[in-house]
Amino acid sequence: MLSRPIDIHDIDDGVDRKQLSQLKQRFLDLNQQRYARTCAALSERQQQFLQLLPLLFHVNHPMLPGYVSHSTPAGVYQFSPDADQLRYAKILARSFHYQRDLTEKTSHIDALFIMGSMGTIAQSESSDLDVWVCHSLENTHTHVHELERKCTLISQWAAQQLHFEVHFFLMHAQEFASQRHSGLSSEASGSAQHYLLLDEFYRTALWLAGKVPLWWFVPATQEQDYNNYREKLLGRRFLKAQDVIDFGGLPDIPANEFIGAGVWQLYKAIESPYKSVLKLLLLEVYASGSSAALPEAGTTDTNVAACSAAEPLALSLKRAIYAGEPDADLLDPYVMVYQRIEYYLQQYQQLQRLDLVRRCFYFKVNKALSRTSRHGKKSWQRQLLDKMVANWNWSSRDLLMLDNRAYWKAPHVITERALLVNELNHSYRLLNALSKQHRDEIAITSDELMILGRKLHAAFERKAGKVELINPGISRDISEEALCFLRATKDGNETSTDESLQGDATHEDRATDTSWQLIRGTQQDVMLRYIDVEPIKRSRSLLELLLWCHANQILENHTKIDIVGSDVEITHSQKQQLIQALQQWLPLPLTIGHEQFTRPAQIERLLLIINTGVEPQVELYKKGMQMLSNHRDALGYSGLRENLIINADVIHINSWGELVCRHYAKDALVNCLLHYFRLFSPGKPLSLPELSIRCFSSSQGNNIAHRLTELWRDLIGCFYSGTRPRTSRYVLEVGDEYLLLQFVQQLPQIQRFKSYEKLLERLEQAQSDYSPIVIDRHGLRDKPLRIMCETAKKRAIYLFYYLDGSEAKITIIDERGSLFSINTPYHNQQTLLRPLVNFINAALQRQLLDGHQPVTPNEPKDILIYELTGNIKQHQGIAEVRQLQKDWSQLHFINIKAIAEMDGEHQLRYTIFCDEQEFSALRYGDNLFAAVAQYIVSRRQRGERYPCYITDLDLSLCHDTIAQQTGVQLGHYLRLKAELEARLNHALGQM
Repeated sequence: MLSRPIDIHDIDDGVDRKQLSQLKQRFLDLNQQRYARTCAALSERQQQFLQLLPLLFHVNHPMLPGYVSHSTPAGVYQFSPDADQLRYAKILARSFHYQRDLTEKTSHIDALFIMGSMGTIAQSESSDLDVWVCHSLENTHTHVHELERKCTLISQWAAQQLHFEVHFFLMHAQEFASQRHSGLSSEASGSAQHYLLLDEFYRTALWLAGKVPLWWFVPATQEQDYNNYREKLLGRRFLKAQDVIDFGGLPDIPANEFIGAGVWQLYKAIESPYKSVLKLLLLEVYASGSSAALPEAGTTDTNVAACSAAEPLALSLKRAIYAGEPDADLLDPYVMVYQRIEYYLQQYQQLQRLDLVRRCFYFKVNKALSRTSRHGKKSWQRQLLDKMVANWNWSSRDLLMLDNRAYWKAPHVITERALLVNELNHSYRLLNALSKQHRDEIAITSDELMILGRKLHAAFERKAGKVELINPGISRDISEEALCFLRATKDGNETSTDESLQGDATHEDRATDTSWQLIRGTQQDVMLRYIDVEPIKRSRSLLELLLWCHANQILENHTKIDIVGSDVEITHSQKQQLIQALQQWLPLPLTIGHEQFTRPAQIERLLLIINTGVEPQVELYKKGMQMLSNHRDALGYSGLRENLIINADVIHINSWGELVCRHYAKDALVNCLLHYFRLFSPGKPLSLPELSIRCFSSSQGNNIAHRLTELWRDLIGCFYSGTRPRTSRYVLEVGDEYLLLQFVQQLPQIQRFKSYEKLLERLEQAQSDYSPIVIDRHGLRDKPLRIMCETAKKRAIYLFYYLDGSEAKITIIDERGSLFSINTPYHNQQTLLRPLVNFINAALQRQLLDGHQPVTPNEPKDILIYELTGNIKQHQGIAEVRQLQKDWSQLHFINIKAIAEMDGEHQLRYTIFCDEQEFSALRYGDNLFAAVAQYIVSRRQRGERYPCYITDLDLSLCHDTIAQQTGVQLGHYLRLKAELEARLNHALGQM
């Protein structure tokens, strides 16, 4: 006989207390069914513990689990132990004797509830026990900490004695109703939710002892008027206030909680996506606010519509209990969640999402229907799941596949992950839309949103070179017994497994036209099923595939690997070295602490692996004739100056656990340097990562790794140590060219030059700031520039010269590190240097007087003179200090001063003064230099034609024109001086 609905909607007309009693009994009947189901899934001792739990909180006895002191708050409201509970207590403590008059007179414990999956279709052997210990103590009570200690001791006892995971949560109904919550941690969702938690409590809570929820007695139709209805229930004494516990009503859940709880579930989905998908979909259903009719909870008739999608499931549960005697199967909390989601997705014909939800539900229940039950008789969970699956039209093959999820391999895991990530991205987009609509109402703090957003970014965001982790709790083991790494041509055709068919393509061609494929099985397997083979993954580089396999634990120590199609055969030893290098650099599993996401991501470790799958000097190596030479520099090896670095893979991992791999098949060294410099710009407040460099080339592997380690150490010393300006210029000799490394406005620049002369031309260019030149330790050993730069270690004006027959080669390093070089006839040291030094002093004085040169404490005032001697080409050159005589009377010369200015056509025009005699371009035009030359000859006693020198140059009227970007420096004066002297001396020669 069907039970009649209970209707106490209109309390003003009075409420039949008999109906209230019937209503309470219906809730208790459902509670009893779920309690029995809970016990059925527990061991005998765990069942006894569960039954004993109310007694443990009712008394304080030294021999019972959880004892702290006799003053520990105890006493469960209106609890009286039955014979079984007393018997279990005697088993644990023989000295225990329950005496009613000796128990706590005041009941400090209002009620005990179990919350969560216990007693539901989702309960499993691994389910833990979450217990709400509801008390009436204020937080300031002196013994609250003892109650907390008692909970901890009971948890520890259950774990040690029963292998039962039990968690206790101290709850104060009034405080909970006022929504007092803690912040976000790695274990809690913080301020993100209140009503959602209340919804979950009301629909999953199992009452153990004490007061029953007042919420039971407020009809769902009165939920919006909960407080008023409650006051009438209590005020008119339909219920006694001391008999009920009140956590508050459950009106419509505010949108801000969907945002907080949704982001929290997305965070949890990083490691356990299946569990989170169901909760995220339920949040989406709630948030949809659809007015479309939904099936009443407790019935399979979809035409009986009574509630909106936004209505909390707890209210649907309450409606069903008011409607009739409860059915534990239909009102199972997880079945209700599934049914609500199913109806919602069917409404919008989102069948692919529904398939995923069904798999999530099936995995959550975790009852393998394709296998025979161990106990012979099917559990109620298997029977209920059987009925549900029958409606989903799953085949026995589908069930077998799902039941073997723990053994899914990479292809299946990748497909499943794509669906899961797509679903999580869908949820994230929905939450973003909600957050924009309810920006002012969001309960979760901005810091919490930032942290969770960072975790999602690290786990699921795709970007160039990022190595994706494909198995977020989908399969237990995706390792393979054998893997084949196969090189493929640009058009997608695999490289032949016959090594003799590698073709005549050069390494350069192959580097740009090929990729790599990863295939399950050995090389022999691939040959046997060549036509049907489908790669697990494709990549631009072999090493990226190896790293991907390692990071995802597809490649383990027992895995046999074949590498087919590399330029040279990779030996077994090299394979092992590669794999061990990855394993040592990236130990698994990755564990990233929650606190890491409170800070921006920072690269922590970086690995360079050089020449994977290729071999320098490959033709000579094949013949066993790899070249031996005194030139051991890996960047300029042997007399041919060969760069041994052919390709490179750069791998780095940041503090959020993001793993990135970039492959450089051509121009590997330059690309690696730029990669590093772009990641770590000097001057930014970033600590440099731990750097490892490995090379497993058969012939020169150790040499290459050592040389690059050395190079990076020197570059770090140059640009990052703070001992040199960040604008320093680093000269590196690689193969048959020269590289110039410099940061311009914190951006790295690498320029290359095919000749030493072109490099010098570039080093002569003006600089915005002091930019000293640093020569690589192996570079320019036979060039004078190396000696000069090693000498010019502090900021000053340096004048270097060395004699080559009757000619002197002069190089000046000015106040910003720019070079100026000139060749001039040599007579003696005084005539060579005095006019030049005099001019430099005059130019420095002019810069100071013009006000264009800022005066700083480090401004160079001295001119340091060195002569280069010795055999520079044989690496035996040195710089010797030279001093000028102070007696200027022995050196007679005509003072030639030039003043430069721009004409209307933006051309430099000069006015020249010879011993104060003026020669202006306005007067002489193109004959200016001939007129000056004629005057100079006339002043010489014998009319000699020897060279003359500009002694002073004024550029004050053309600073902005000749050096708009950098400002005028000594180099500008020297170049214009040289140009003027050339024209003037040419005019002298023409006379």
